[in-house]
Amino acid sequence: MGIEPGHEQHYAQHGFAIVEEFLTSEELDGARNELKEVLPGWIEYCDDPSDEPPTWTRGSRRPVWRFPFPGTWLNHITLHPELRALASKFAGGSALYCEQGNLHAKRKGDGSDVDQAMHCDYGNHTLAYPPDVPEYWQTAYLLYYTDVTVEHAPTAVCSWEHYPESLRVPAHFTRDQRPELYENEVKVVVPAGGLLVYSMRTFHRGTPFLAPGGRVGQFITYSPAAWRWLGIDSWSAEAIRPDFRKWIEAATTDERELFGFPAPGHEYWTEETIEGVSTRYPGMDMEPYRGAKKRV
Repeated sequence: MGIEPGHEQHYAQHGFAIVEEFLTSEELDGARNELKEVLPGWIEYCDDPSDEPPTWTRGSRRPVWRFPFPGTWLNHITLHPELRALASKFAGGSALYCEQGNLHAKRKGDGSDVDQAMHCDYGNHTLAYPPDVPEYWQTAYLLYYTDVTVEHAPTAVCSWEHYPESLRVPAHFTRDQRPELYENEVKVVVPAGGLLVYSMRTFHRGTPFLAPGGRVGQFITYSPAAWRWLGIDSWSAEAIRPDFRKWIEAATTDERELFGFPAPGHEYWTEETIEGVSTRYPGMDMEPYRGAKKRV
């Protein structure tokens, strides 16, 4: 089904939209097959929680799996054209920066199985404050690769209609402080392949598991590329990873730009920088960066 005009209208009016069938069956099957390699045992456990729950394989604390991922489907979905198009539309057509592409897995009884307070996400997505201005608009997505029932920690989200004040400060409210946020929350109950779209100005929260089980999803966030105070991840810190360097080499110029890489024609490109980048990333095609006219 994908993102339809009704979803865009709901997002514009309420600050969130729920797309029950975002991924195609081909995309969902491809991603879930890759996840069986990235997160061994998790897809199987989420589908059938009567099995033994999976354990973390990278230390005692729950790790974060960051873009890029082995294979092609998870990477394709992170840069999905529909996600980019919606984010760009609400950012006034701005050039975009993919600021987040992290996998998230949790199950009943682990450290993330908590009853969160209502909050907005701008606290760790910007150094400043998210105004209601398209030029600074960040769109966040939570994409679910397993079914989410009312018993399996659905995200709860509250419409803007229930907090009409313009200023979203503070960014957290307990149930006692703002009971109307909790009384009017909507639980995001979707099948695998479903999607939550929300704004940095939208109150939402994680809810606890009510039955044994797990949930696998992905946080994907796009911001206008122009503003250095926006963004949760520093992709430069990831560039030491061999798998990230391999992805950079194989990506298109447009895909690299989504992660902050200088575009062809940018004044950054000189004989020295072309030589330096080509040496650092020997598998990259440098022709688009040689002799391209500076963009205006």
